[in-house]
Amino acid sequence: MMNKDKSSIITSIFKRKGGEGKYTKILKDHNYEQYSELLLSYLERNEKGLIIYYLNSSNWFILTNQRLLINNEKSFNVIKNSNIKKVNLAMEEEFRDGIRDKKDFTRLLLTDHEDKNQLLKMEKGQSYEGFYQVLHFLSTQ
Repeated sequence: MMNKDKSSIITSIFKRKGGEGKYTKILKDHNYEQYSELLLSYLERNEKGLIIYYLNSSNWFILTNQRLLINNEKSFNVIKNSNIKKVNLAMEEEFRDGIRDKKDFTRLLLTDHEDKNQLLKMEKGQSYEGFYQVLHFLSTQ
């Protein structure tokens, strides 16, 4: 059975609940070229990039219509959108680093259906809020 493409819903949630930041962007025709090398290297055929966080070549993630690709200094991981079981604020990690105000949070903890956890580091502020809501939406599908 083919899943309905939820690309427009995902980008709508991101815009409505948060929005773009300095490093977090909705992939559109006008900015696709900026990230084309990365997208061409990692996206599969028939996969569409939706939201990208790009701090530098060692710290980025791409949410596509099918998967979340996460690259950080320590590892590269891929999670199918349908395999996202839950998403939580990474409270323990934030508190350990002395961050108490939610508006300064930069990490989310994803759990997949095999109960493996993945820490996602991203930009603080509105893009964090919006992306948290997008991942929450995906976890309920």
